[in-house]
Amino acid sequence: MSTEAEKKAVRKYQAKCKEVRIKYTEKEISEYNRLQEYLSENNIKVTEYLKKLIKADLDKKGY
Repeated sequence: MSTEAEKKAVRKYQAKCKEVRIKYTEKEISEYNRLQEYLSENNIKVTEYLKKLIKADLDKKGY
């Protein structure tokens, strides 16, 4: 069990974080499956992969 202090620390940390979500529609399921297969075969976490892709794209664009 978490103590009240631990819960407060988690809430404080989470308040500083930002979240981005994506959703695959029925028409995009094949792309989702392709992504999952790649991540699984390469033992990569989805968050790690997406952050690297976004960073590379923004760096390339000069942002």
